[in-house]
Amino acid sequence: MGTLLYHGTHVHQIPRTPEWVAVDPEHSYLFCKEEVQSEGCWHLTLATTRNLKLLYFDGTSAAKLEGGPLDTQDIIIWGNSDRRRVWNETERIQTLCEWGKSLGLDGFIRTAINQYVTLCAFFPTVADQHHK
Repeated sequence: MGTLLYHGTHVHQIPRTPEWVAVDPEHSYLFCKEEVQSEGCWHLTLATTRNLKLLYFDGTSAAKLEGGPLDTQDIIIWGNSDRRRVWNETERIQTLCEWGKSLGLDGFIRTAINQYVTLCAFFPTVADQHHK
């Protein structure tokens, strides 16, 4: 409870669908770089309102590579690993969240450059602390 999480985006609202949050502000700001020049970065600092139940996928489980990093996630939700799904991140996280509901999961920890959390629902697990 009270863990700070960070979300950078050009959309000026707290996400209402499954979305990623970083565990450090610098990592989250990287996701604004494309929009900073045109629309600006909306950088959220969030605090958890309770302990989160997260499933950790080890290794570079968020790497967009064929034949390995995404296999465990894809086998859990689709029953197989298919290289054509490598870039299906929105579908992957939505399906993981649906699968995790029966287990009471709030989200998933994955690693790319750094570790980050994908939250299945932002409310009531986090409170907006401030934004720029």
